[in-house]
Amino acid sequence: MTNDSSTPATRAVDLPVSLPDRRRKVLVDPRYQLRAGMIVGLVAFVLLLLVNLSLMTEGAPWILLLGGSAVLLGGIVLVGVVEAHRTAGAAFAIRRTIDALNAGTRGARVRLRRGDHLQELAQAINRLAETLDAERGASR
Repeated sequence: MTNDSSTPATRAVDLPVSLPDRRRKVLVDPRYQLRAGMIVGLVAFVLLLLVNLSLMTEGAPWILLLGGSAVLLGGIVLVGVVEAHRTAGAAFAIRRTIDALNAGTRGARVRLRRGDHLQELAQAINRLAETLDAERGASR
């Protein structure tokens, strides 16, 4: 690693950053997203087990109960992973923008998709980025 004694203001780049708005990976933070999906799935599994046990005592066909439960459980886990994607993806975009700001990149802003979580945090970071850009411009 080189020893760079310049200040962040002198390393700043005056080009606006164009970060893509669309995430290419569904599992941006697999550990978090899969854990969230599994927690939701476990709760759904326990509830479905209780419902199936009560229905089986009434003589309902077990194959129909198991098939329906498997489809429902898969759908619930999928919803959990998608919801977690809205948080993990937003956190990824925020982290990437903070790294760009830390490197002195001017014009770096958080751009979240509609429906992503953490919108208020992204707006606060964008206000901070505007202040940093103004201070860096004034110190030139």
